[in-house]
Amino acid sequence: MMDQFEKASEIAHLSETDIEALYGRYLGGEKNADLLLEYNIDVEPRALLKVLPPIISKDLRCPYCDVPMWAKRRAKTTRESDAPPFKCLHCEHKFFAAGHYGRRIGCACVECFKVKQLAVAAQAQIDRDELGKRYGIVPLPVPCHALGFVQKLGLLALLETCTHPGLERIESLASAPGAERIAPSDEMAEALLRQLFEAGVLVVDLDSTIKAFDRENGFRIRDFNAIRWRVNVTLDNALRSSRQALYVALYEELSEGVKLPWKSELYTLLFDLARKEAIRFIHVLTNEVDFVFTAESRGESVVNQLLQDFSVSEIHYFARLAVKNAAHFYQTGKSKGRSHASNTIPGNMLGTAQDALAKHWRKRAYRDSRVPQSAMHRLLYDVVLKDSGAGFSKSPGIYWRDELVPQFFSGGTFGTDLIGGLQLFCRECDSNNIDVKMDKVMLEMLCYDCATVSKYQAFQDLID
Repeated sequence: MMDQFEKASEIAHLSETDIEALYGRYLGGEKNADLLLEYNIDVEPRALLKVLPPIISKDLRCPYCDVPMWAKRRAKTTRESDAPPFKCLHCEHKFFAAGHYGRRIGCACVECFKVKQLAVAAQAQIDRDELGKRYGIVPLPVPCHALGFVQKLGLLALLETCTHPGLERIESLASAPGAERIAPSDEMAEALLRQLFEAGVLVVDLDSTIKAFDRENGFRIRDFNAIRWRVNVTLDNALRSSRQALYVALYEELSEGVKLPWKSELYTLLFDLARKEAIRFIHVLTNEVDFVFTAESRGESVVNQLLQDFSVSEIHYFARLAVKNAAHFYQTGKSKGRSHASNTIPGNMLGTAQDALAKHWRKRAYRDSRVPQSAMHRLLYDVVLKDSGAGFSKSPGIYWRDELVPQFFSGGTFGTDLIGGLQLFCRECDSNNIDVKMDKVMLEMLCYDCATVSKYQAFQDLID
């Protein structure tokens, strides 16, 4: 194969065997000057490698041209793993020797790129086929009247925020980072999507990105926020509703006013939205001072307690003051580090709030543009409750007790008729404005006036 390349005139007198023997001794470390003298080669010692012909492999052939591949000879100071790649005699295809840990650089020639693209397309088709097998069979549509209050409100927020005119699908939350947030936190938004999916209200759009699924685990959903959805709801108990028809139906129902069956969900949602927004604001403030807010569990507990008497606006003020004090605590060297200083924020907020209650003072903060209201927040207060701004400026606890209960729930008596004339009261405040859930062994009671949750468990079975 040596005739594929012309020999330099300086080595024209050497055979192929002589050249390979010379090169082997060169790699073995013998001096260039001694080799030149022995083989009668008239060049400078540093030019020895330049006059040797390239290596033509006896084993490697170009997969596209079916011709031998060649490579420049490596210098004795070059590691074998860093040797020049083998090249095709005709095209640009290259073959790289395996490097550290068996890693091999891939060829970037046109033909290899085409092969890779075909492989990617084939894999994409396989993935789409597997996705269709798992999510292509759509269950029966869910009747709209069977949806809960939060499901209806969340679905309305998705239809209003994540859709495009003329398209029936709901776009993924991750594809529109500049759009209005569905919920105050990504976790709350994902929990909503998961609940709607598990209830059959949302089904996977088969054009969703494959990256949202776990290939190794039967294409189970890995990232709910990265998936496109289709609504699977019926308005007439027969055919699946169109996106526009469902949006109109949900908007009309929710704007008609609060219904009694929504009471428990409404109460929980008021506090969930306010708590998540307050916690998100604390994260924004701690990031400003290079803190990581790790006491989120304690923070949520404190914020939940404060929401009974304070608005989100007032809690924002407490948060600003607490973060400022935590930063000072760290900067003065009195803390054991950033985490220690950050962990004082919930307790500091609680202390300031208790002082405000004891001394009857109130201070509010403006809404920070970095924590805008979510779509669920806007629709709840603008469309359902028709009290825009209340979610930020009014305490959920006081708002519930003084305004919502008299307006929407004062007509009924709660906690009665469980067993004949038995009436239940809250163990903390004696209110009968409660909600009761029970099974065979557990009774759980939520007081809407003081937010106390009481649980009672049976300890003995009575025989009839």
